[in-house]
Amino acid sequence: MNAVKPDVALLWPTYTFFPLAALAVLVFGAAVGDGVMISIGLLLLAANALIVVNQAYFTSLTIDRDELVYRTNFGAKVERVPIGSLQRIDAKRYPGAHSGVSAPFFVARGRTSTVRVNTKPYRLSVFVPLIATLRQANSHVELDPFWARVAAGEDVSKEISLTPRSRW
Repeated sequence: MNAVKPDVALLWPTYTFFPLAALAVLVFGAAVGDGVMISIGLLLLAANALIVVNQAYFTSLTIDRDELVYRTNFGAKVERVPIGSLQRIDAKRYPGAHSGVSAPFFVARGRTSTVRVNTKPYRLSVFVPLIATLRQANSHVELDPFWARVAAGEDVSKEISLTPRSRW
């Protein structure tokens, strides 16, 4: 099974909008001759490049031997859960900006450890073979309704509705 990797096309704000802000700081700093502003603009561009490179080349979710392994932050962060102890796969959501909710997280819960992956930079269809492999290796893995629909190949892109706005 191939590693599940983020889709670089879904990271477009990271390599379009964020560099524009850094370039604006850099241009304005250069226009007024402010070395500190120029340095800040260059640091913002470098940080943005590191984020894109990390997501594109160093972030993966894969099955390594008998464990589900999530690696990110240039390999510095590694989460593992043994497939034999895997009990449930949940789609945890967190409150988001503008009265919405976040993208569903892929939360694989084992007896003693958990792997938690934010699915925003992923196409959900890439999780189908991973879930099938996990369920083949451990038939006792439970799926919450969201991941059961993903595993069945259903389109869940319109599944979430926005949280109602405040009455005030």
